[in-house]
Amino acid sequence: MSVRMLREEVKQAFGIDVSMGQCRRAKKHAIELIEGTLVEHYSKLWSYGEEIRRSNPGSTVKIDVTTMPDGKNYFNDLGMDNGFGIALMSDQHKGLLEVVKEILPTVEHRQCARHVVANFRKRFPGVMYEKMFWKACKASTAPLHNATMKEIQLLNPSAFEYLTENNPRSWCRAFFEEGKMCDAVENGLSESFNNVIRDARKKPIITMLEDIRLYWQVLPSGLNQFETRNLAESYVVDLDKKTCSCRVWQLNGYGCVHSVATISYLNRDVGSYVDPMFFGAFYRNAYKYPLRGMNGSNMWPSTNFIPLLPPLKRKMPGRPKVNRRKDPGEKSTRHTVSKVGKKILCSVCKQVGHNKATCPKVEKPKKLKVKRKRSTTKDGNEEEGSGSKTTVGRKQKQSQDNEEEGSGSKTTVARKRKQSERIIKKKLAKRVEGKNGEGNSGDNPMNIE
Repeated sequence: MSVRMLREEVKQAFGIDVSMGQCRRAKKHAIELIEGTLVEHYSKLWSYGEEIRRSNPGSTVKIDVTTMPDGKNYFNDLGMDNGFGIALMSDQHKGLLEVVKEILPTVEHRQCARHVVANFRKRFPGVMYEKMFWKACKASTAPLHNATMKEIQLLNPSAFEYLTENNPRSWCRAFFEEGKMCDAVENGLSESFNNVIRDARKKPIITMLEDIRLYWQVLPSGLNQFETRNLAESYVVDLDKKTCSCRVWQLNGYGCVHSVATISYLNRDVGSYVDPMFFGAFYRNAYKYPLRGMNGSNMWPSTNFIPLLPPLKRKMPGRPKVNRRKDPGEKSTRHTVSKVGKKILCSVCKQVGHNKATCPKVEKPKKLKVKRKRSTTKDGNEEEGSGSKTTVGRKQKQSQDNEEEGSGSKTTVARKRKQSERIIKKKLAKRVEGKNGEGNSGDNPMNIE
């Protein structure tokens, strides 16, 4: 359950509005009470390793408290010798390339084409480049590969040089060694496994390993009928009818994860439940080495080793990312429902073929037309001005006059007094001009002294 869902549950159950920080701390405390702290888990690692050796003889357990374990144990356990007859695929990890050359000198090292095209897309974006790359990558013969590379060279010589420098022999099917029985050009199997253990990876180390080992819990519910559970998921498996309520077993014929967990719980041969269409040595060998059961932590043997401590906790900036980082070229899952073929009804008249925006029964508001007025310049020419500006200026002047009229009798008296003073000054100026007999255009007519 996410922190946001937990907050909503608390609010509905108790009517208390708690913060996201309080919910996050409460969830962390509850998980530590159920699964234990990191210190407790790391202190039990030595005992966990001894139990693995006891229950699964031949297993290798190596714990290095200072550095990361090297890869020699994996090669020895898998019987790789010097790498003859083995194909190894990586994601262009330069350090891994050099280590593999030292430990497995004869192994065929391939590059994941999905990682190659991701870097290629950064330098040369475009759908055409990506399509031509996959065509060259999946070509099974050298002539087909060379023909596609020539097309890329004609389109962009720089793109051709970039792909040539990235060693096409490591990512093109045309140059893969025969006899490996594997023509895969990308490591999608590893990505699928990482997606399955996504929830387990967030748990403490021992709980994580146990979830990966057990994964599904099987509960008997009748004669050859069982219930498989994993947290909130639950499915019913019927071994007599060879059916599962998830319907995957009925569709593929070789079983689902729930049926496999049930058959392994009974220590029966999984191959005997596969449809006869898939009989063969390869399918039988796939289930030849089951994981043996283990005792609980209360029965693990004790050791004299110093208890381990968890690694130092580093708090990274921002919210931690849980989901796998998808490549830009991967298609995102749509969560919307398509309306193709669905009849759309108008919400006003309930008719088909239009909506309320184009409904003829809805009265549309009339648009107001603004007339543009002409103003006269100093030269006597008329020029067109913005009608809206003139109208706004006139309205502002009218509003000012209205404010002055509404301010009271004092404002009205003062305005009338100014008008009378102007009239008196004009009359005095005319009298002065009449006495002198001539008008003094240069003097101020308002000066009567």
